[in-house]
Amino acid sequence: MHLEYVGILLNNNTYRRISSGEIGTESLTNYEEAAAVNGLIPCFFTIHHISLETGKVTGYIPAPAGYSRVHIPIPRVVHMRAIYHKKQEQALIDQLINRGIFVYNGRTRYGKNVIHHMLEQDQGISPSLPHTVKATPASIHSMLSQHGDLVLKPCNGSIGVGIMRLKGNSLRSQFTYSRSSPSAKGWRTVTLPPGKLHPLIYQRIRKAPFLVQQRIPLAEYDDRPFDIRVTVQRGGSGRWEVAGMFAKTSAPRTFVSNIAQGGSAYRVPDILSRCLPGVPVGPTIERIAEFSLHIAKTLSLFIPFAADFGMDIGITEDGRLYFIECNGCDQRYGFLEAGMADAWKCSYHNPMAFARYLYDNGVWPHY
Repeated sequence: MHLEYVGILLNNNTYRRISSGEIGTESLTNYEEAAAVNGLIPCFFTIHHISLETGKVTGYIPAPAGYSRVHIPIPRVVHMRAIYHKKQEQALIDQLINRGIFVYNGRTRYGKNVIHHMLEQDQGISPSLPHTVKATPASIHSMLSQHGDLVLKPCNGSIGVGIMRLKGNSLRSQFTYSRSSPSAKGWRTVTLPPGKLHPLIYQRIRKAPFLVQQRIPLAEYDDRPFDIRVTVQRGGSGRWEVAGMFAKTSAPRTFVSNIAQGGSAYRVPDILSRCLPGVPVGPTIERIAEFSLHIAKTLSLFIPFAADFGMDIGITEDGRLYFIECNGCDQRYGFLEAGMADAWKCSYHNPMAFARYLYDNGVWPHY
């Protein structure tokens, strides 16, 4: 095994902080340690530091005292840790892939509606999907009459921003929303008359595509609903594996469990044993892991170069599992919040072990 560079493609804010050492939620040290174990040298850069004309990139690599700025050939393996929405940025990623560079997670930015459509084609998963349709005034009224409790989500939103809840019956409904970001600082609930939707709903679904989704009756911890974040990654074997999982509860008086929105993280065995005493803990954790791996394998049939998913899995009081959503740029700091340092480090080790796999095998895994 000989030393190779592995690219770590960061967002602009994280990259700018490298020289100060105050990176934020991403751990460069974990990358460095995991890369070294696999005979790799991490090079940190952004998409703006890549030159297709010269075939080189400018970035930072670890040095005895901090980091050194280097100008090197674009690494043959690049781990995507940034989110790009502009067409020209995604086009550059596609050009790198077309040149034979392994940019894993390079094409994972799909809307929630697209992910839902992918999964509903798998008969083993579709029964565990909440009823979901495109949000229009008519579909919202129809879904409310069918289910009585709904969640409205932006198709391309993240960390719970813009999400709304509508709960009610033929007599009246309650609408919960926030205008601030993070949303946890500004939640409010208003009562609406029969057949009426709040103006904010019209405003938001007119500006951007939204989904309206049946709200699953999630199990609760201290009167707060929780779900399970499962980090599923490709590792040194090239196969999908579960790096770890933790439970996320919503902040008090809210329904959104994202850590970034004020939610809290806990160890899954602790939550299950306390909140679901009639459900066996060990077998349930195994079911959650198998369900998440099944989802990852199904999504990878549709999403090229997927190697890292953060799954949100809901569980009801009787132990039934539901897929809520997933993302391809998993925020790993929830493991630290839950006191799971080993799983946190594992979530960095797997991508570097997969980089080693790609170098050694030269082809994308066929499973």
